[in-house]
Amino acid sequence: MDASNRFILNVEGVNIAAFFSEECFRSALQFKPKPGDVFVVTYPKCGTTWMQNLVLNVMRRGRTFERPSDFYLASPFLDQLGAEDSENMMIHPGCYKTHLPLHKVPWSDDTKYIYVARNLKDCCVSFYHHMKNIPGYQFADGTFEEFFDLFIKGQVEFGDYFDHLLPWYNARHRPNVYFTTFEEMKNDLKKVAKEVAEFIDENEARYLEKNPEVLERILHNCSFGETKRMVNEGLSSLYHVQDKDILSRLPKGRQHILAYIEGLPKRKDNKINFIRRGEIGSHKQELSPTQNEILNNIILEKTQNSDVMSLWEKWM
Repeated sequence: MDASNRFILNVEGVNIAAFFSEECFRSALQFKPKPGDVFVVTYPKCGTTWMQNLVLNVMRRGRTFERPSDFYLASPFLDQLGAEDSENMMIHPGCYKTHLPLHKVPWSDDTKYIYVARNLKDCCVSFYHHMKNIPGYQFADGTFEEFFDLFIKGQVEFGDYFDHLLPWYNARHRPNVYFTTFEEMKNDLKKVAKEVAEFIDENEARYLEKNPEVLERILHNCSFGETKRMVNEGLSSLYHVQDKDILSRLPKGRQHILAYIEGLPKRKDNKINFIRRGEIGSHKQELSPTQNEILNNIILEKTQNSDVMSLWEKWM
């Protein structure tokens, strides 16, 4: 079996999930960002959704959504939905989500990019559980050994971890790039929230300074439990749309995914757990000594000539 063909498509040099719409992805690459747009960028399973929630809460000053599914309207997934639908569907204020590498991301010096990195080992384990849980991958019965082999070869969505991380890390000093890590968010979310507010809009940072109760509300809304509840409820509703009128009004990228899944064998459990544990160090329970050593060697090889090694000194 050619596993890369089963799980991914390569479109214009980028690996995307096989259940994504090629047409929508190609249009995403042509997206023209506007001054003031904000992008949340990550390699998959590095804290994307958590940062989306934080950014939206800062922009909305802690106001929650009427429906959990509105989260996905306020922060559309550009790579999945395409340029036109992402722009037209957005509830403002909002931000765009993307996993695009730096050389493919729609770039403008007047647009702001928030990048979140995560320990390679925890990312690997989280990515495996993600593929098992999302029906489009058809990986519910896949083993960690099978996934690990794909991961270290870069035969997963958005390719090799370091090919994604290093260019964004090197761009972290650009005035329109804010770089942080999943681990920093876990260790001091208040600090990251203040920095994100300052980066997005100095006025919002001053507002939070004068209204500490709003900051506390944001931190509550962005706690792991609240984020998990809202996101998993919202995503489950998006995967189980039965009303034909509602289906006809969904973005083309979402219609494509639902049609793709409709042709797959039905699962016993329809619940989507997009957010699972959100822990630091969970790889210690799942990586074998051999797998751990393989990743250590990859880390040393990829970081030996880069100051990104300072991240690994914190994580290892």
